[in-house]
Amino acid sequence: MSSATVLTLPAPERDCPAWCAQDPHAEATGSHVSAPIRLTAPEGARPGVEVPLLSVQIGLGHDEEARGEPSRLWLSAVDGSAELDSTSLGSFIDGLEHFALRLRGLRHRYDTVVRGGVTEAIDHYPSATHPLELVAPCPPWCQYRDEKDHTPSGLLVDHFHAAHVQEMELTLQPVTRTKEGPEPEILELGLAHMGHARQPQIDLTVSGAERWKYVALTLEEADELRARLNEFIAAGHEYAQPETVASLQELIDYCGVRVVECESAPKGFYGHAVGDTRQGGPVWVTVPRDTTGPRLEERVTALLAELHEREPKLIARDGTEVRQAGRAPGVPAWPVARDAA
Repeated sequence: MSSATVLTLPAPERDCPAWCAQDPHAEATGSHVSAPIRLTAPEGARPGVEVPLLSVQIGLGHDEEARGEPSRLWLSAVDGSAELDSTSLGSFIDGLEHFALRLRGLRHRYDTVVRGGVTEAIDHYPSATHPLELVAPCPPWCQYRDEKDHTPSGLLVDHFHAAHVQEMELTLQPVTRTKEGPEPEILELGLAHMGHARQPQIDLTVSGAERWKYVALTLEEADELRARLNEFIAAGHEYAQPETVASLQELIDYCGVRVVECESAPKGFYGHAVGDTRQGGPVWVTVPRDTTGPRLEERVTALLAELHEREPKLIARDGTEVRQAGRAPGVPAWPVARDAA
């Protein structure tokens, strides 16, 4: 038998997308998968679970790629059960929170880069000319990634990456009325990477017409704040019983309340109530103009609760004792038309 030399033919080179982790098993099947986001079982679980409980990654199969179909998000789950003690449950909760956090990052990358077509990274400054210059690739979340420069002045102090600011109206805070109209207090959330910083930071600002407060958090501080907020929110949902508390309408009907708006409320006026609660009313509650929704419910409820606890201090002309709560506005507005209504 003659000897023969067997030549191994090289596999055709395939262009992997930027998100592909080039997993050997996936590559062998002609598929692309990203680095997985995994949720592992906590230590102390009985019996121990070796494989991840949940795994999410971006994937594109060989056949789907051949048909020109887009990539998808793949979810894998393990089937089984285990026992947890209190310590293991706490570790599992922490793992769930970090798993959700990383999933949000994966979703942003999938929506913005993979499906949205945004370039994975743009390096506007190939080499640093200053020891503190920010030369890291522009992240997908930066709102300035499509601009030629990240700084209007060219100065290092103005060079940064920043995400679009997210705003939330604080519905329990009072509304300030200005010449432009009502201005509620706003919580602004932002993400920024300054030119001199090694890590991005979280920006929090509470702003209104009369005041504002800004703080910056490290990613570690923001992560700790998130964990504590989750604890408070979970505890609040667990033990709250809103159905046992009278609604605003029930309080208004029971106390004979007339709610009116003060058209020209002075600075610092948040509400005033006066009336005879022992006789079932009537009780007049004056609130600043444009007080609505949860803000109105909180103000009226607080004033009525205080009114019931106050000792009678006002004497009407007919000798009837009445109570009052809150600080009266400079010029009370008692519109006859609303009373008649």
